[in-house]
Amino acid sequence: MKSVSFDIREFREWLMKRGYDNLMGRENFEIYLENGLASLLFNNSSLLISFIFNKIGVSASERINERVKFEIGKKVKEIHAWEDRISIVLDVG
Repeated sequence: MKSVSFDIREFREWLMKRGYDNLMGRENFEIYLENGLASLLFNNSSLLISFIFNKIGVSASERINERVKFEIGKKVKEIHAWEDRISIVLDVG
């Protein structure tokens, strides 16, 4: 089993490092993050999904092949999502 956990602060830093705060505009960036991680996950945020795959160690880019997403998705055993953090357990064995 492999566990990956992160908080909204890490996600914010990842987005800022890639310039999304400038692309979205500062106000829109803050509004986006105010939704919280659980809401963004439920709404299938492509940025959050890319960040999760990056945390898992799958890809350093924002684009991930749909087949890869599907295969990794089959390994997910648990997801716990709160407004400010997410924890994912994968069966990698």
